[in-house]
Amino acid sequence: MKLASKLSVLLLVVFVLPALVSAQCTDKCAGSCLKKAAEEFVKSVPGNEMFLMSIESLAEMVDGGKNDYVILDIRPPQYYAAGHIESAMNIPLPMLVEKLNSVPTGKKIAVVCSLDTNSAFGVAVLRMHKRDAWIVEGGVNAWEGLGRELVK
Repeated sequence: MKLASKLSVLLLVVFVLPALVSAQCTDKCAGSCLKKAAEEFVKSVPGNEMFLMSIESLAEMVDGGKNDYVILDIRPPQYYAAGHIESAMNIPLPMLVEKLNSVPTGKKIAVVCSLDTNSAFGVAVLRMHKRDAWIVEGGVNAWEGLGRELVK
């Protein structure tokens, strides 16, 4: 699983991130601001274990009762409504840039989905916008695999 997540991030960096940067640039910054953010993200990946967080680490954060983190579920609303990790906020991946201001700053963001590849896309977007985001390995399925319940 960890290798698959690392490969997902690598593919994201090589193929998708350049297209995302090109698509998101505005006339105001002439592309320089997002290109710089993308470059910073790419340079930071090897030193941060590919921004991976184990499901056990997320469970420890939840059990610890701290409020220095946010769980961000990037699945479509119908999947979120069918069952999600308690207290997780839902912003579907295609709406993440549009709703970026809804994502808190100054907190660790644990990104969950059904697919780690989607979480990697979400983390890339959040990191480019200076958020401390992490791919939760295995996402919602791994949460259930720990014997944890989903809420509706």
